Amino acid sequence: IVLEVLPGDQYAINKQPVTKDGLLSRLKSIYDPRPDKIMFVKGDPTVIYQDVIFAMDVARGAGVKVIGVPPKETK
Repeated sequence: IVLEVLPGDQYAINKQPVTKDGLLSRLKSIYDPRPDKIMFVKGDPTVIYQDVIFAMDVARGAGVKVIGVPPKETK
């Protein structure tokens, strides 16, 4: 599962758009039935650090136990 933090308080879970208000409920619906509660968080280069931390906090509140951050892509 990959959570993308996008500009303008927008998010995407596995490329599916999710609003800021719907983020917690969507994550809970994904993770409640799963035994493995692992997720990767990918921040858009234009978002601020605080927005990424917010998304990680929401994920923890939804029961995610392990959060990975993929390395930055180099060109």
